[in-house]
Amino acid sequence: MTIVKAKAGLTVPKHAWDSHIHVIESDKFPLSPDRDYTPKAATREQALAFERSVGIQHAVIVLPSVYGTNNSVLIDALRSTNGTYRGVCVLDLSAKIDNNTLQTFHDAGVRGIRINYGNEGTDAQFTADTIRAASIAQIHDWTLQLWVPIASFKSLHPIIPTLGVRVVADHYAHAMTASRTGNLHNAIDPFSIPGFREVVDLMRRNHLFVKISAPYQNSRDKPLYSDLRVIAETLMLHGPDMVVFGSDWPHTASKEGNGAGGRLVEQDFRDVDDQAILQQTLEWAGTQAQVRRLFVDNPRRLWGWTDMES
Repeated sequence: MTIVKAKAGLTVPKHAWDSHIHVIESDKFPLSPDRDYTPKAATREQALAFERSVGIQHAVIVLPSVYGTNNSVLIDALRSTNGTYRGVCVLDLSAKIDNNTLQTFHDAGVRGIRINYGNEGTDAQFTADTIRAASIAQIHDWTLQLWVPIASFKSLHPIIPTLGVRVVADHYAHAMTASRTGNLHNAIDPFSIPGFREVVDLMRRNHLFVKISAPYQNSRDKPLYSDLRVIAETLMLHGPDMVVFGSDWPHTASKEGNGAGGRLVEQDFRDVDDQAILQQTLEWAGTQAQVRRLFVDNPRRLWGWTDMES
């Protein structure tokens, strides 16, 4: 096991969590025929090896979009981790959800439902799906995970505090930097990003967690996407107890990575220096106390982990 250590002497703490990874095993669990892209395999064994290599004991497996609402790969992978990992499922919210299915998912280690719109969809869709998914999450005290455009938090702002469940926003809440948008104001003042002010307010009032994850979704500043610093530091400043780290391993390229062959041709993963990004994240956290919140204390609360000795 490697102990990742930043220049300031900050280290990944014992019992650390990675709150966002994917497992892709298309040989055993076929991908959705309607998928937007075709990633290579990323097995559970590779996932466990990756987490060990960076000194992380717990991870949250999120069903990737290429599986649609078929959660078989997620449930099977969770059952192989001996209760040390948690999972986030994706459900067909237009269909009736069977209580026995939810119980099976919970027993396997699922602790969240994901709504995944990326940069698409309408406020009406986000609101309806958020309310519907929250009503399902309440049954087993699961978390509601949102990947929606950051501007949508303007309409979700009054709704999220009423849901009665923990809510987490994926990937910096989708706050894009100047390198991604071309808007130089975003590099100086993240509050100029529509929806960012609402995200911060929800964090301040302990209604919204945000994942410090997948920087390439919001920045083109390779290799470390360091222009996200102001966004990361602002989120941690205003919501120190409401941020969690996620690696987004194995770094799928999504539909952006499709080549001339189209969405059904297998694509490479992104070339990401996980160790360097992890070190940079420690430095952005600034203190070992905040590092512990980011990697241990906050994810324990978010994912309902009650064992303080692991």
